[in-house]
This record gives sequence, C-alpha cells and structure tokens, in this order.
Amino acid sequence: MASRKAKPNPIGELACACAAARRTARAVTQLYDEILRAHHIEGAQFALLAMMDKSGECTQASLAERFDFDKTTISRNLRLLARKKWIEFARGSDGRERRVRLTPAGQKRLAAAKPAWRAAQDRLRGSMNQRDWDAMLAIFSRVTTAARSARSGRTA
Repeated sequence: MASRKAKPNPIGELACACAAARRTARAVTQLYDEILRAHHIEGAQFALLAMMDKSGECTQASLAERFDFDKTTISRNLRLLARKKWIEFARGSDGRERRVRLTPAGQKRLAAAKPAWRAAQDRLRGSMNQRDWDAMLAIFSRVTTAARSARSGRTA
C-alpha cells in the first residue's frame, strides 16, 4: 500500500484554528490600516463607524453583539471614537442602556475614508479569484457561526 503524503498546510505550521484566524486577521487588518492611514483612521474604527452609519443610532450592546466584542472591548473602542468626536453617547430608554450615534465629524471622516477603504477592499479582492473571494466570505460566516455555537455548548 502506497503511503499518503500529507498536504502542506498553506499557512505554515498553524494547525490551531485560533492561531490561524488571528494570523489572517492581522494580515488583513495591516493591509486596511496601511491604506486607511492617510485618513487618520484604522480599519476597526472604520468598520464601527460604517456599522453605525448603516444602522443609525443603536445601543452599545447591539454593536458589541454584531462585532462579537465583550463589554470592555466595545467600551474601549467607543471611548476612543468619542474622544475623536466621531461618535457621541446618549442615554437609552431605561437609564442603563447606552446608545451611540455618529456625529457630523464622524460622518465626514467616514465619507472621506470610504475611497481608501474601497482601495483596500479592491486590492485584497484583486489578489484572489472570484471563487476564492466568495468562498472566503462564506467560510468566515460559517466559522463565526460555529464559534458562537461552540461557545454556547451547541454543536452543529
């Protein structure tokens, strides 16, 4: 019987899903950050502003849920955006709820950075074929769903 040769791991020796995902996230983040730098905004900040622009005023908790952030991480990120005057906080209906919304300065920053974001998106997309791009987005969605299920103790 012929021995089967193991396929090489395309991302090196990172057989751990967590390490591989973090490596991928860092590489993609570095690309977007590099291109967005001229607009004095980072990829993660752009994503938060874009989500708020799309959803309108929303709760801090709903943003955290969309991005899978814990309370500390979303608070830290939003405080930074507020210091830059790109967002503002408002009280929610019951006093415990914290709402956030874009300021005019945040809308202006987002609009100015959109062409750079598009350039980053196009550069990454241009380095892949359409099938791989579509597969990547589908896999990211499935991995996110699987990780959420695994955290809650559910299995597929």
